[in-house]
Order: sequence, then C-alpha cells, then structure tokens
Amino acid sequence: IRSLLLFKEGDPWDPALAAESERLLRATGFLNPVHIYAKPVAEGVEVFVETRDQWTLELSINYGRMGHRQKAGVSISEQNFLGWGKTVFLDARSDPERDSITAGYSDPLFLGSRWRLSAAHREASDGTADEFSLAYPFYSLATPKAGGIVYRRESLVEYLWASGKKTVSGDTLRRSLLVWGGLRLPGDGEVTRRLTAGFFAERAAFSRWSFRTGAFYPEPEDRELVGFQVGFESQSSRWEVVQGFRGWIRQEDVPLGPNYSLTLGFSLPFLGGDRTRLPYQASFFKAGMGPGWYRWLSLGSEGRLERGGVADAVTRLEAGVAQVGERGFRVRGAVELGHRLGLDRQLTLGANTGLRGWDPDTFDGTSRAVVNAEWRRRLTGEVLHLAVLGLVVFADAGKTWGARVGPDTDGWRADAGVGLLAEVTRAAILRVVRLEVAYPDRGKGPVVLVTGVSLF
Repeated sequence: IRSLLLFKEGDPWDPALAAESERLLRATGFLNPVHIYAKPVAEGVEVFVETRDQWTLELSINYGRMGHRQKAGVSISEQNFLGWGKTVFLDARSDPERDSITAGYSDPLFLGSRWRLSAAHREASDGTADEFSLAYPFYSLATPKAGGIVYRRESLVEYLWASGKKTVSGDTLRRSLLVWGGLRLPGDGEVTRRLTAGFFAERAAFSRWSFRTGAFYPEPEDRELVGFQVGFESQSSRWEVVQGFRGWIRQEDVPLGPNYSLTLGFSLPFLGGDRTRLPYQASFFKAGMGPGWYRWLSLGSEGRLERGGVADAVTRLEAGVAQVGERGFRVRGAVELGHRLGLDRQLTLGANTGLRGWDPDTFDGTSRAVVNAEWRRRLTGEVLHLAVLGLVVFADAGKTWGARVGPDTDGWRADAGVGLLAEVTRAAILRVVRLEVAYPDRGKGPVVLVTGVSLF
C-alpha cells in the first residue's frame, strides 16, 4: 500500500495527490473502500490511509449461460500474492469456441519499482496464444515520462456467427509488437497532456476459411504492417467517487473528463509493410455528475487509411444516464458503424451484446445499434457477508444491417424481462452476477442469462 502512494513523509500535503492515490489503491481491485485524510499536528499533518482488503485467493467453478450457449470452467487466482500485490492465476475453461488452459502473472511494482510486468500463455484445443508486457506507465497524472514493450501472438481458429451458430471458420495467425515511449507536456494540474511515439509491427495471416457446410467463403486478406506511430492524449483530473453505479457497496471511480486521444501510425513498404497503410485510433469521453445521476458520452473510431480510403473501420457512439444509489433508472444507447470491414470481422447482435431476448450472435451485420433501459433496486443488506441482492426490470431494442454470412434483424427487435442481481462483496474485483430472464417480441420462449459481466 505504501509503495502505491504518490507522496511520502516530508512532502507537502496535497489533497489532489491524496485523491489520486485513493484511485490507485482502488484500482488494485482488492482494496475497497479507501479513505486518505490528514489531521494537523505540531510540525505539519499526520496522514491516515484506511482501507480493507477483499478476498484475493479465489478457487472457483465458473458457469455462464446465455440462452442455448453455455460456458464453464475452473480457476484459481491470487491477486495479492504473499501480500505483495502480485497476481498469479490458472484458468481452465470450455466455451462454444474452444477449450483452453491459461496461466498468467502480473506484477504492478516489478522489482520494487514502478515498472509493470505481465505475462500469460494459453493452450487451447485449436491453437495457442502468448502475451508479454513490460512498461513504465503513466501511473499518475503527474508522471513525466513513460515507455514500454508489448508483444502478442495468437494462432487459433476464428469463427463468424449467424443464428447463434458457428457459420464460417478459418485458421488465423496474429502477431504484434509495440515499443513505445511518452512525455507529459507542461501545463496546469487540471488537465494532463501527453505525447507518445513508438515502433510497431503487426501481421495477420489467414488460411482455410470456409462456411462450416463446406461452401466457399472468400479468404480474408493477409496484412503486414511495420512502421512508426505518434499519439496525443488529454486527460482531465476530474473524477467522482460513487456507490450504487454498477454495484451497491463498493466505491467506484467514475471519470468526468473531457478526455480524448488520437494515435496515427505510418506503415510503409520500405520499412517492411506490405503496402502504405495508416492505422488510426481516436476516442473522446465526457461525463457529468448531478444530484444522484451519472451521465456519459463516449465516441471512438479505429481503422486504417489505405488505397485512397478508409478500410476495416468501426466508429462507436454511446450515451447513457444512470441513477446512482439503492434504486433508480438506467438508460444506454450505442451504435457501431462498420466501413469496409475485413472478411474476418462482423458486428453481431444477441444476448452477449445487449439484446437479451435472443441467443448470442443471433443476428449478423457489419453495423449495429442497441438501446437498453433498466430499473433496479437493492433488496437486502450483505447476506452471509458474501453478497448484496437486488432486482432489475429491463427492456432492450436493437438492429443490425450489412449482414454477410447470416440474417440481420430485419428492422428493430425488442425484448423485456426481469432479473436478480448479486454484488459479490468479497470478490477481489467489482463483480455483479446477473440472473435474468428475457422475453423476445418475436421467437420462441424466454432466454435465460447467468453471467458476471456488467451490461453497462
């Protein structure tokens, strides 16, 4: 805990650094709630850091269900290994795509420094995957410089879905390497601006793609990108600590912004790329906090500029409002627009993407939109020191268009349902288990969902 604080004995007392230190401690996942405050003494102030560690050793049997699709697994993880804040985990799972075993390690204070190390390896029924990262991050708003290296490799079978079933499959090999560095620009304490630059290499290779029936499906185009990238980001120091947004008991840090970023890459043939490509990523986020309400707006886009136009691009807009506290309304609307998507990508709609009355990946598309409305209420206190229970009543509506391998929604589809929510108060991370039953406006019977992933 002491190593994560942004101040030490002898420093001038700064309430802003104390608030940011609270956020860093809560970001570990297993420290919540967190309160840092100071009391005057003869020669300055005495600082108190009060927190509570949650259960960090988890041996669990995982089960999830969304309509006819189920997933199950067994995992053991320790998120505060030997009390040092390190994470080790072993996860074995089976889902509709594959069976896999993953082992990983994460160290946010590598060798007692601010360097962060993480590594993971996965053995799957259809391939393997590896990930490694070593970085000195912008761990606080005042951090003057940062940098690191990230490597990923994945060799798996990928699928396109329609009507809740695997429709297209093919072998895919992906490799990526990023070496980057960044500097904090001079400015006031309200807004932090940073410049980043780096070298990247990405490769995607595809083979043996076809419809599962054996019918012909055009092979996605291989890609080779090698070059340099530059980025700019602006982050506001405005945050709000709330309870009753996703869960009821845990403190949550919600950003207010405005925050925005832009990264542009240059992949050129003389550096090793297959042709001139300019990959880009852009994002914008702004939120507001009124009496009992949290409102947010986010916009993001990613893709590539090549051959005189935009390719493999997805632009996303989301807006929402949520009443925080023990009960209230929540509404979210999101739209994702695809433009010249690669043949290995799709934007499906179903229970896994917010339309809870249909099985996951029921409707195919290259663009989609969804609206969710909920009313929820806390029902109990902490039951057996394990969970807080609540009730939710909801309705969803959504549509897809630009389908290529299966049916789209043919206009708007809707559903309505009820559910039971359980905030697991002893978990190391904020986890709300949802047991929901949704009835579609068309189709056969209800869809049952059991999942620990928050919808929004």
